[in-house]
Amino acid sequence: MSVELVYPEVAARFSDLWRSIRHEGTRERSYQEQQDLINQIRNALDRKLPDISGEKPDWIADSFAVNFTAYQSETTLLLQLRHRDLGSPHALKTVPPARRDDTVLLQRLRDEAEIGLALRHPCLAETSALLRLPDGRPGLLQPWFAHSLASIISAQPIAASQAIVILRRVLQALSAVHASGHVHCDVTPANILLSDGKFETARLSDFGIALQIGRKHAEQGLRFAASAEFAPPEQMQGAPAKPDQDIYAVGRLARRLIATDNAESPQGLEDFAQACCSDDPALRPQTAMEALQLL
Repeated sequence: MSVELVYPEVAARFSDLWRSIRHEGTRERSYQEQQDLINQIRNALDRKLPDISGEKPDWIADSFAVNFTAYQSETTLLLQLRHRDLGSPHALKTVPPARRDDTVLLQRLRDEAEIGLALRHPCLAETSALLRLPDGRPGLLQPWFAHSLASIISAQPIAASQAIVILRRVLQALSAVHASGHVHCDVTPANILLSDGKFETARLSDFGIALQIGRKHAEQGLRFAASAEFAPPEQMQGAPAKPDQDIYAVGRLARRLIATDNAESPQGLEDFAQACCSDDPALRPQTAMEALQLL
């Protein structure tokens, strides 16, 4: 049975509404004007939804609705949010509800926000704001990226030319990080994000275990903080943070990218990975710019 027969008043009002969207007096509105009006109506209905349905959505800062949980571990909760007026997707990194009173975790999140908010570079995934959730937990607001390099290399080979594009962008990002006085400490495929899967949009993300140069993770109450496949031996042993430790991780990243492609890699790329991955810190490129020149 049609809506017109069941709800004649609703159908009539909808017809009037549609006529108002399409026309302003005798003038027909442009397509963009019509879309803007439709979006405003959607937002208005969105705001009234709790009263209509009796269900209260999870709103953060009165501006972001929680779409879904993208990732959860013992210490990290990653949510996808939607801006209630713009409809744009965003990421929010926080701690799981069960850890809301963990002062060490909360301070680490605030430290990460302090680093992220101070850094702006086209090869870094920016931190947009530090928000407070309704239950008091802090949350890092960031742009939403649908793809990580980890998800891409698990599904397809990476050609040498593509690997070089990625490595260049990561080294440019690290140059900015090191210039700010920090070491990233966790350069891995999972922490390299891409817009629409395009390699030329690769951005380094996640300052969750970043350190000031010369500091140790033990000073932050962390017995161990590293990704074993990508961390240099001295980082695994708790040594003070130095920029060349990130360079080692870039070398390991280069090897990981090379391994995805059955084609023979250029000797220069192999030599780059070998130089960065030296177990002797003194034999590695000491800065991101030095590594970039070598690449």
